[in-house]
Amino acid sequence: MARGYQSYRGRNSIGARVAIVLLVFILIAACVFMYAQQNVSYADDGRIYLELPYYGKIYLPTPPRPEPEPEPEVDPGPPPVNLIIDRPEPEPEPEPEPEPVDLYGEHHLVELSALPPDGAALEDTLAARGASGFVYTVRNNKGEIFWASATGQSKAVKTGEAETELLRGLCEMEDVLSVARFNVLHDSYYAFANMKDAAICQNGNYGYVWYDNHAYHWLEPEKELARQYVVGLAVECAQLGFDELLLEELCYPTRGNTYKINYADNTMEKREALALLLTEIRTALEPYGTRVSLLLTEEQLLEGSNEASGVDLATLLPLVDGVYAEVSSEAAARALLGAAVGEDAEAPALVCLLTEPGTEEGWCVPAAQ
Repeated sequence: MARGYQSYRGRNSIGARVAIVLLVFILIAACVFMYAQQNVSYADDGRIYLELPYYGKIYLPTPPRPEPEPEPEVDPGPPPVNLIIDRPEPEPEPEPEPEPVDLYGEHHLVELSALPPDGAALEDTLAARGASGFVYTVRNNKGEIFWASATGQSKAVKTGEAETELLRGLCEMEDVLSVARFNVLHDSYYAFANMKDAAICQNGNYGYVWYDNHAYHWLEPEKELARQYVVGLAVECAQLGFDELLLEELCYPTRGNTYKINYADNTMEKREALALLLTEIRTALEPYGTRVSLLLTEEQLLEGSNEASGVDLATLLPLVDGVYAEVSSEAAARALLGAAVGEDAEAPALVCLLTEPGTEEGWCVPAAQ
């Protein structure tokens, strides 16, 4: 053997043995793990157990379940705002307006100078003239009253109870249009009896009634007592059963010594006073369903407005249902009425006096109306 060299004795043999032992343990553990995997089961309550032959179930220790981490708090922000919206309840749909009723149709009216003895006689008169109604004067330009009025000036009433009942019966006849011709402001009875409080009075002789070229007196529509008297008479006509009140001389006087009239104390314009009276008449007649119409001259239609008489068609026509007039041209008269009320309003019905040869004289609604 050479000097300085010796045989190798395995300096690391202990480490090799340890490695071998560890390897054996690992192999045994792997085999046990594989065997256990085949026999591991889970109970309903979540516990783990081994089910081995001859030994049954062997429960294994179960580590405690970690508590769930709390969810991070989220800033909810400002509280929600409850908006209360006040929504109005929907309005019910308006009922359709009824079709407008023709107030006059093709009526032909006979003007009676006296009352017939009974309804049959009136029907014969109407049939002979081809008429469907009549016009009868119940108050004339002297202020005389032709029915037994309870409110009229006693000296002005020229008719008794019997004739009044006859008139009432004629007005109540079916299919017969009855029109009361009613003079409004020309009055020689009530004006004379109530000069200061109801009449148009004179200048200079303050408080004494004024008279026109026929020596007749007039009521002053601005004075409340005069309006009350006229409205009361109009209501009595409606109560008699008349279908319509035809107002005549709803105006101030224009003939005679008008310069002697005292208007110094008046507070209204003439047209305003006339409109006030007409409005009060119409309002009083509404409960009775009585129509209101105006009797105008062709001159008044052509003028449209007259400061002296106070007649202003633009003011008066919207307050009436019809206009009666003796005109030379029906078409021209309708055009004048339309111009007076304006484009946005409906002109009142036109009733003309027929006086042409070959026609039955009387008041008639033009066929074109």
